[in-house]
Amino acid sequence: MNFGPARVRLFHSSQFAGRSQRLLKIVATHRSDSLAAQSPGEKRYGCRTSLRETTTREGTVRLGTVLVMGMILCCCGGGSFHENKELSFGSAVKASLDQSWERAAEAAYGYLKTSSVDDQKHDRALLLLAQAAEELGLSYAASLWYLDIAQSRRNVELLDKAIAGLERIIMNGAHDEVTLVRGYLATSEITDLSPERSAFVNYIQGLFSIRNGSDTWADQRFAAISPSTPYYFRARYLLAVRELERHQWTKARQALFHLLKKRDLLPEDVRDEAELALARLAMEERLYPQAIKYYQQVKRLAPKRPELLLEMAWAHYYHGQSKRALGLLVALDAPVYRGLIAPERYLLEAFCLRQLCQFEPARTAAVRLRVSYQDALRDLRAGISPVESEALRVAARQRGRAQSVWQFSARLASEKRRLEHISVGKSLSTELRRMYRVGIEQATGRLEQALEEETAVLADELISAESGVRLILHELSVGLLRGRSRPAGIESKDESYTAGEQSQVSYHFVSEYWTDELDSLVVDIPDRCLE
Repeated sequence: MNFGPARVRLFHSSQFAGRSQRLLKIVATHRSDSLAAQSPGEKRYGCRTSLRETTTREGTVRLGTVLVMGMILCCCGGGSFHENKELSFGSAVKASLDQSWERAAEAAYGYLKTSSVDDQKHDRALLLLAQAAEELGLSYAASLWYLDIAQSRRNVELLDKAIAGLERIIMNGAHDEVTLVRGYLATSEITDLSPERSAFVNYIQGLFSIRNGSDTWADQRFAAISPSTPYYFRARYLLAVRELERHQWTKARQALFHLLKKRDLLPEDVRDEAELALARLAMEERLYPQAIKYYQQVKRLAPKRPELLLEMAWAHYYHGQSKRALGLLVALDAPVYRGLIAPERYLLEAFCLRQLCQFEPARTAAVRLRVSYQDALRDLRAGISPVESEALRVAARQRGRAQSVWQFSARLASEKRRLEHISVGKSLSTELRRMYRVGIEQATGRLEQALEEETAVLADELISAESGVRLILHELSVGLLRGRSRPAGIESKDESYTAGEQSQVSYHFVSEYWTDELDSLVVDIPDRCLE
């Protein structure tokens, strides 16, 4: 190829030749690592050999050779880029099969960094990344990646797996309810699902509708759930609870009885909630022996749900078993229940002791409320807003909606700390830290809103309970003046729980709390009433 004398002279310029040679050497060095890994056959078309040739021939560099080298460089670069992408995807698949979740996450994210959402394997790599994150205990990050796959519907074949991932995270612990449930699952039309995933989505949408008062829509969603799935029984339970809220107690009881007839098919938590609902229904109807029977079925849940012990204590008190009620109240002093704030427990303790004409202990029990909650009461008397009282904030985290938001915030913080012990490469680690920083900021805002509502409710309860203390102290003084007569209205059914009977063994309480004994304590205090 002839370019004419002028161009040849230009290419003979020592300045241009020097710059070209330095540039070619830099490019050749940059490509040396990938070329070293090529086969001998591939090296025939490699860039390094050709570049060496272009710097010979008495220092002359022809334009045609430079153009050819540029084309070869582009071709080599493009081929290697494609091969690296495929290598990353293949590595992610292999690592997933080997359950090497850190390597799987790093490789999958490496593929995603070099591909667009239009890439055929983009969502498959995203699914591998989400699954690896879930296995590594990073449920929040995994949930957002599952959500991206499901919400975008770029690859409908992966929709079912993405919904299954969301299902595992939502049903197994604290999660981002605002983003996952309200933002997508409960409010979107989701089709092309398997019967199992469709049942889950219909259940979530029905639950959301019931909570928002859309009963007709909830009935339609629940009716679409196949009886062969566990969500069918969850939906039946929710419909029974709706009857309780409507005070349709007969319908509610029938629905719960019908549900418990299939207890072997019920998820364990649904069975427990159904029996607990029957216990509370019996309390509403003042059928206290029945309530006690149902509470006995679920008392094993008390270590995680201490309010059950308080409910059981009220049932025994109204049934005339003050000593048994006092034993359950003593259990609430265990360190494991320290976070529970239930002002009524001290009033109930005073009621039980008054029922046994133990006036001085009753007075002591009543004033314990002021001692136990003195910090919160002091803040309220000082005019401090409930949400700004640290004592009320700590207590409110254990109650209502604030509890679920607090648990989610705690899970985010725990998973963020977990990042320090996971090796997934610098790029993915940076992205994960960013995701958790944003997630914690959002959760903190929601928690503040929930605490503002719950602390206000708790403050009202404390003020009301303190007023109750004044009333019971007055009643105790009047009762003491009238003599040791038992209060009217509740017939005493207390027994003596002393050792020596063949059917039981009694031990003295020495201020040691054992979790498996907390629901078995009884206060064997003398009955000083004169019949």
